[in-house]
Amino acid sequence: MAGNFEMAMAEDAKGDWRKAFNSALNPGKWDIMKYAKKDNMLIDANVSNVNWYLLRYADVLLLYAEALNESTGAPTTEAYNALNMVRRRAGLNELSGLTPEQFRQAVRDERSHELAFEGHRRQDLTRWGIYVETIKNTYAGLAEWHEDAPDKYQAGIYTAEKHTLLPIPQRDKDLMPKFIQNPGW
Repeated sequence: MAGNFEMAMAEDAKGDWRKAFNSALNPGKWDIMKYAKKDNMLIDANVSNVNWYLLRYADVLLLYAEALNESTGAPTTEAYNALNMVRRRAGLNELSGLTPEQFRQAVRDERSHELAFEGHRRQDLTRWGIYVETIKNTYAGLAEWHEDAPDKYQAGIYTAEKHTLLPIPQRDKDLMPKFIQNPGW
């Protein structure tokens, strides 16, 4: 597998071969084959019966670091400690001396890596106001790497600003007439 990975990552790798290789990958942290009995196997590479964590300590630490940076206008010692606890556990170098913008980006990057495939990303992108931009950029990158990207990931339908927030259901609007419908709906 390591040899295949190196071949897929080579600059001269053929696009079709790279796409086929990447289509067969799945997130390692959900690879329960080595832990599960045969009657508890994965349905396919994208669907499993693994229980999801709703809130992990790393999530709490990263939210805390983000909140401290945003509320004080600069990263504090506590914010660095929270971020670096997550980085140390992952075997990464500690960060220091960042501007508020650099720290914000470091927290965003760390959340995208640490919490990958755990269902947090959309809420994070919406909270940061970069949902549509990120979806468009990700889709453009996927088209190069995944053979089914145009069919499987229909980013074109979900790239309007109106898709940042979901519509408020009509029943709720009827019950609470002071609600203002989310933009675009």
